[in-house]
Amino acid sequence: MAGMDVLERVGPNMIDVVRRDFFWMAWNTVLAWVPVRLALMVFRRGARSAPPPGRLPRSPLWWAGAVLFVLFLPNAPYVVTDLVHLRDDIHFAGDGPVVTTVLPVYAVFIGSGFLAYYLALAAMRRYLEDRGLGRWCVPVTLGLHLLCAVGVFLGRWVRLNSWEPVVEPVDTFERTLLALTWSWAPVLIAAVFVATAVGHFVTGAVVEAAVASGRRGIGLVRATVSGSA
Repeated sequence: MAGMDVLERVGPNMIDVVRRDFFWMAWNTVLAWVPVRLALMVFRRGARSAPPPGRLPRSPLWWAGAVLFVLFLPNAPYVVTDLVHLRDDIHFAGDGPVVTTVLPVYAVFIGSGFLAYYLALAAMRRYLEDRGLGRWCVPVTLGLHLLCAVGVFLGRWVRLNSWEPVVEPVDTFERTLLALTWSWAPVLIAAVFVATAVGHFVTGAVVEAAVASGRRGIGLVRATVSGSA
């Protein structure tokens, strides 16, 4: 009975949070998963037109896809900056349970974004390893963390969208240059870089632990079935 009472109190409040934030959370989640789709297209394994080991493709189409991947990649870790809305949701919750209503919604939302980020970079790393370029995985990953930090900074504080460099390159360049000359820009970019790198590391650790646990469970089930056969 006590559990049902908790659900009756928590359920409606959590639904209110989801309903109030649904539009921007749904939109940012879609944008966060676009890089995963691009990664699956660009970093396909076993492609017929794959270059010799140790080389990247020379196709302009492939490089165009890689550029789009980099442009949209910041949308995945961008979700961490949506914590700016947390204060408003806590205010709307009033005397309601914040820990069991507001925070779980944000945890799922931000977790989804970093899961997308991890999967997108994992596809890129597997591609480099398949091409015999595994030594570049760490430098490229760190470089993408930095580019994403700049992209998140431009997206949150300059309100620059991922597609604007393509459709409005001159205006994008001018706005970017102006923003990067702001005295606080390096501090904010560094903070986002740390949050992105830590979020990626933690997500990777959780995913890899879950996969390893799942494999052990499957192995145990198979061993049990085989033993009872």
